[in-house]
Amino acid sequence: MNNCAHDAQFGELEAATRKVQRLELLLQTALDLSSERDLNRLLDRIWERLTEVMEAERSTLFLIDEEKGELWSRIAQRAEEIRLPIGRGIAGTVARSGEIINIPDAYRDPRFNPEFDSRTNFLTRSLLTVPMRDRDDNIIGVAQVLNKREAPRVFTDQDEALLSALASLAAVAIENVSLFDEQRASIEAIITGLNIGMSGRDPHYGPHVFRVQAYSLALGDELGLSNGDRKTLRYSALLHDLGQIGVPDTILLKNTALEGDELLEFQLHALKTKILLDRMGLSGDLQEVPAIAPFNHKRLDAGGYPEGPPEGNDVPLLSRILAVADALDLLIHPRPGQQPLSFPQALDSIRSEAGKAFDPAAVQALLRLAPRLEAIEAEAEASYEEVRVDLG
Repeated sequence: MNNCAHDAQFGELEAATRKVQRLELLLQTALDLSSERDLNRLLDRIWERLTEVMEAERSTLFLIDEEKGELWSRIAQRAEEIRLPIGRGIAGTVARSGEIINIPDAYRDPRFNPEFDSRTNFLTRSLLTVPMRDRDDNIIGVAQVLNKREAPRVFTDQDEALLSALASLAAVAIENVSLFDEQRASIEAIITGLNIGMSGRDPHYGPHVFRVQAYSLALGDELGLSNGDRKTLRYSALLHDLGQIGVPDTILLKNTALEGDELLEFQLHALKTKILLDRMGLSGDLQEVPAIAPFNHKRLDAGGYPEGPPEGNDVPLLSRILAVADALDLLIHPRPGQQPLSFPQALDSIRSEAGKAFDPAAVQALLRLAPRLEAIEAEAEASYEEVRVDLG
């Protein structure tokens, strides 16, 4: 085999290998983007992937601001935010027309605006810009890569196809996160509405739920919970007394201490919470809530309510955290007929039950929070007042 034939075969093999590597990166990008639910982190991951896969020096993702008729860059690498009218410049032209623009020599193209190079001390040589389309084929943004690193240092037809595929993945991921955020906002509104509605019936309910949420999250942070567990704990705190909807007014609003059958009837609210949450078919961030929220009255040494599993050490950690937060607030702000305690008194009471009623690690976390508890309480009550509605 002569050298020319050998070089040709080697070149073909190298090109095939490069294509496989790009497809692998494209697949990995799809997996990475589909798993992200935070828009800021998602956008960061998109430009990192664009730069890597496209073998570019820099990439920029522009999103369309419909209200202002502008493109804006949330993540221009090593540059400040960029805003420009739709239809202006290369990115603006792509946003309006939906065409792909591939420029091998930026400073020879009259559409190129060197202003951003001057502002960022960057020299653009070649650039490739493609539209980002959602599922309905609407343009939601523009993906742009600058300066191909490898010879011939210009973007090819294959690069256009690859960047278009990446832009499609990015558009779907952004749309999914936006829908997820909208769904989450709706859920937040529904939960807040439930709590406000219950507060119209029982003034004790809303402030209690908000304070328990605040104490729970502070405990969770002290114990190093993951972001996912923290979300579950947050929603569990907001819904832990949902079953009180089914408690009769004669018991729920009684101005003296509950005893005997009345107390047993009130305690059934935990079981009713479980039944209601199970029937809701919750998913996403709320999926684990039915396994957490109803069990904050379980004891570590077994017992408590509702009856049945989980028991003792099988009670989930998040339920044990919720138990400590709930107990603290009920000692400071008890129901009618009980004497309120100061924070030091409440902490002493909870400390005495560590390893019996309460998880020792959660109790220790609470004790470490002691200097901040009054501030946490005040912030929680202020948050409640922001959403409270006078239903009287």
